[in-house]
Amino acid sequence: MSTLEELFRFTAHLLWPRACPFCGALGESACVLCLLPCLEPPMPMELGSLPLWSGGEHDGVLRELVLALKYGGDRSLGVAMGRALGRIFPRPDADLLVPVPLHRGSERAYNQSLALAAGAANEWGIPAKEGLVWSERREEQTSLGQEERKMMPRDVFSPVTKSVAGKRIVLVDDVATTGTTLERAAETVRRGGGDPVLALSWTCAPRTKERMRGVR
Repeated sequence: MSTLEELFRFTAHLLWPRACPFCGALGESACVLCLLPCLEPPMPMELGSLPLWSGGEHDGVLRELVLALKYGGDRSLGVAMGRALGRIFPRPDADLLVPVPLHRGSERAYNQSLALAAGAANEWGIPAKEGLVWSERREEQTSLGQEERKMMPRDVFSPVTKSVAGKRIVLVDDVATTGTTLERAAETVRRGGGDPVLALSWTCAPRTKERMRGVR
């Protein structure tokens, strides 16, 4: 590391007191190079006709990183995580990365899925922006059981006006638990005139992996 880089990181640490939890680099929520060894992508999976790329099972360090991203208030961590995903997976043939939106009334200061999408966009050279909204106020998925998640209405999302029309879309979420949220998002993209070509998540729940095992 050059003297200039060291000075920049030291200054960043004074302004934003944080450090990479793996190597201790100042001013970094997490280094992309430190995140890469944590990722263990499972075998290729599909949500119906939609391929799912996931960084690994929702357990251990990967799970702790998701919790830190959601509740730690540090958007830059999500960008670093998204960049790591963008490095382990090849650039998809797509026009836009669209995150699963925050729930209406959410108290979070940012959309963690958009942060992930922004990081992957940086690596792939594909733009990322919000393209979906919740059609109504609903309980957050984390408060629902597996069967309740699967009962999600098909019209739970609405496309932002013309944001997905005519575009090949990569849908991005932090965790694929049952896969229902991403499936509903894909259906909404199709209704909005877009073509969902891929789903991307930081982790997937073991039961999601079991559900999709052998499906390709």
